[in-house]
Amino acid sequence: MKENNTDDFNGKRNDSKVEKNEQSEDSKNESENLERKGSNIPYIISIGAILVLLFAVVYFNSNGSMSANVINANGVNDNSRSSGDIQVVKLKVEGGSYVLNPSSFKKGIPVRIEAEMSTLVGCSRGIVIPAFNVKKSLNDRDNIIEFIPDRAGTFNIACSMNMYKGTFTVLDSDGTKGSYVEPASTSGGGCNMGTNGGGCGCGG
Repeated sequence: MKENNTDDFNGKRNDSKVEKNEQSEDSKNESENLERKGSNIPYIISIGAILVLLFAVVYFNSNGSMSANVINANGVNDNSRSSGDIQVVKLKVEGGSYVLNPSSFKKGIPVRIEAEMSTLVGCSRGIVIPAFNVKKSLNDRDNIIEFIPDRAGTFNIACSMNMYKGTFTVLDSDGTKGSYVEPASTSGGGCNMGTNGGGCGCGG
């Protein structure tokens, strides 16, 4: 009877040792797995940084160059700001007239006029460029006019009531100035500028 009890006891001790060895082996494997994961973290961070950099390069390439390419034809547009293939022009009212900077740009290249709204009051915010079918009422939230000058010459820009006026020149593709001069309008344009703000009443 004692011998059987001893065998049972020894068997239990052996089972306990095996279980402890298995637990120890599991702990060791888990520790090694954690070490492997920890050693992979710098690698994962590096891959992530490279992917972000590649995304940034692709994004900026697809949305145009970060630096402006100034369109310059025979000394014209030296002061213009261009973005890709867009000629950027600043518009303001000075001395009761429209002033565009630059006042000359090339045919066939889209023009984006950015108005300095602090200088535009009353009906000066209603812009009409008849030669290129432009008619728009500007406001503080939308001060941009865009069109493509498809012919060369000197053209008029006026307010909706033909009180504020100005001119600009569109050069031929080779940079030469065309001979065409648009006749100035002598009649008022009325107040059909839409409901986007700006008003038509000339004054402050």
